[in-house]
Amino acid sequence: MGTSHWALLVGALTVGGCKGGGDRAERAADSAGMMGHMDSGGMEMGDMDMQGMQMMAGMSAHMDSMMRMSPQQMQARMAAHQEMMSRMMDGMGADMRGMKMSGSPEWNALTDSVKQDLAELTTLEGQALSARMRAHGERVRRLMEMHEKMMGK
Repeated sequence: MGTSHWALLVGALTVGGCKGGGDRAERAADSAGMMGHMDSGGMEMGDMDMQGMQMMAGMSAHMDSMMRMSPQQMQARMAAHQEMMSRMMDGMGADMRGMKMSGSPEWNALTDSVKQDLAELTTLEGQALSARMRAHGERVRRLMEMHEKMMGK
């Protein structure tokens, strides 16, 4: 990531921190997630375009924030969560295509489970939503870890 990207990220985090409230991590995650869309590529690792890798730090903060929310807050943030997940998974897919990799059976099963979560989370409420979000969060973390290993991190 170039110096200008780091400066923008630090600025976004600083501004997000000045707004107060309990959603600082969420604003930081949203800002970090947007970094992948500020130029024509993502983070460069060698000759590879690492869009998914770049977004994972922001997604980790976002998932931490989602885990601390009440079910009502989760419902209110669900559209943004689905958008962030879609961007991250698209970036991961681009990373894999860029390295001419295909998904292993484990990768495919895990991505299918995450997609199923996203489809079902919008239909849940209360404790059922909280429980499913925790399970979803664990799957997302496993997906990010698997992606990092596949990318050689």
